[in-house]
This record gives sequence, C-alpha cells and structure tokens, in this order.
Amino acid sequence: MQNTNETNPKTSILSEKLFSLFKTLLFVVIVWMLYKAFDQKQQNIDSLLLECQKAFVVKNLWKGLLLILLIFFNWGFEAKKWQQLALKVEEISLKEAFKGVLMGLSLGFITPANLGDYAGRMWKFKQQKRAESIGAILLGNGIQFYISLLFGTLSFGYFLITNNQIIAGINGITILVLILSLLLGFFAYLKRHLFYLFVLKIPYLKKFAHSVKILEYFSNEEVRKVFLWGLLRYFTISLQFVLVLLIFEVKLNIIDLWTISCLIFLVKTIVPAINFIGDLGIREFSAIYFFSFYQVNHAAIITATFVLWFINILFPVLVGSILVLKTKIR
Repeated sequence: MQNTNETNPKTSILSEKLFSLFKTLLFVVIVWMLYKAFDQKQQNIDSLLLECQKAFVVKNLWKGLLLILLIFFNWGFEAKKWQQLALKVEEISLKEAFKGVLMGLSLGFITPANLGDYAGRMWKFKQQKRAESIGAILLGNGIQFYISLLFGTLSFGYFLITNNQIIAGINGITILVLILSLLLGFFAYLKRHLFYLFVLKIPYLKKFAHSVKILEYFSNEEVRKVFLWGLLRYFTISLQFVLVLLIFEVKLNIIDLWTISCLIFLVKTIVPAINFIGDLGIREFSAIYFFSFYQVNHAAIITATFVLWFINILFPVLVGSILVLKTKIR
C-alpha cells in the first residue's frame, strides 16, 4: 500500500516554482518602490549632490569611514538582540540572525507599519516554530521602542529648557504623556507574565494567545541582556546621525546634535510609517522642525537625513532583498 505521508514529487516541484515566483515578485516590488522613492525625491537631487560635493573633503574622511563601519555595528547589534530573543524558540547562529534581520528589513519597508519584518524573521524558522516567534519579535520591538521613548523624553525636556520653551500647554501635556508611557512600559516589563492571560480574555485576540505565551519564559536577566543589545544599537544610530550632521557642517555643539537626533528617532518611533518612503518623510519633517529653532543650513539637514537613510536603510534593504531571493522554502 502506498505511503500517504510521502511527498508527491510533482507537488514539491510545483511548490518550489511558486515559491521562486513569489520571491521574484517580492524583489521586483522592492526595486519598484526604490525607483518610486528616488522619483519623488528628484526635485531635491541637485541640492543633495551639491551638499555632498561640499562635504567630500579630506578632513571628513575619517568621519565617513567611521559612519560606514557603524552600519555593520548597527545591524550587528540588532542581529545579536534577535539571536538572544530567538533562543526561546529555536537556537540560531549569529549569521542566521543577521540574515533574518536583513530579510525582515527588506520585507518590512514594502508593507504597512513594518509588518513584513515579522515575516522576514520568521522565515528563518521551521514552519511549526514560526507562530511562537511572534512573541519574541514583539518583545524585541517593545524594548527598542522603550529605549527610544526613554532617551526621546529626556531629550525633549532638555530641548524645551535650552530653547526657553514653556513646559505648559501642549508641551506640558506631551511631557506628561511621555512620562506616563515610560511608567506603563516599566509596569508591562514587571507584569509581562500576565500578558498571555490578558490576551486570552479578549475575543478578537484570543486566537493569537499561543504566539505571546513565550513572554512568560523570559527571565529578568534575559530581558536585561536584550535591553543591553538594544541600547548599544540605539547609541550606534545616534552616533551615526551626529557624525553625518558634522560631515555636512551643521554647526551646533555635540550635545544639541545628539539631543535632536534622539527627538527625530522619537518622532519616527511614535508616528508609524506606511512604508519606507513614509519613513524618510517623517525623518525629514521632524529634522526640519527641530532644527528650525537653530540657525543652521536646512539643505544640509535634509541631505544628512537622506544620507543616513541611504546607508542605514537602503543599502541593508538591497542586501536583504538578495537574501530573500536566495532563501529556500522550509
């Protein structure tokens, strides 16, 4: 009698062909959206090139090399954070974690609210383990969100004081909301083991309860390790932003540059981007707003945010899209 558990060769070949077609379509979508981004920015290309020409001088060489080197630290710390989180699901190497992060980044910018990031990271797991990894991804994203919220809140307070802004009205409400959010986040950390029970009580979320049950298994020490990797990544991105602003000769002291970089990251974290093009627009808008309180070259600011987006997002996305093409069905 024929074994019904055996895989039909024709079905397997068809699945491989459909999967290859799917990967190719994803790659085409990524390239198309990349073209769309540059097409929308065409009117600013000339001024961008002009600012870049002025910045490419010998004295900025070491800053440029450090800026590029920090790309690998940025996503390396994120990969290490993801490897730590993934241990509760399936043990993966740092190399596999790095691939998962880049694939998630690549798929994330073509989906609303970065949802593709989940698919990219889960892709590296065996099929039966993918649902369990959602909780680990949520924890990692939550920790990174909290870090951005923490330094963004401190920076906003410093920004208001140094610019003689009254901490009342909308400013006072914003500070209050940020502080309450920090307290709520810390409470969620202390009571994370109850999150599974909370989800079970909500009819619309009950079917996802098994995906967040993994939160119960993270010890305080493990969460602190993840927090440390997230903190290192945040400092790396902040340093990159300060470096690129110095390269384009934004004449402010280091503390003010770092403060504004934290505020831009805060806005980017709170305001969800529809896709990676929206992400770039949020960076530009917030940069222009916060730098408007200082006497600086706005063209240089726009160029700096574009360059940081280019090296930190666009380049890794292209690498991630190639990894998507090379990934086999599991």
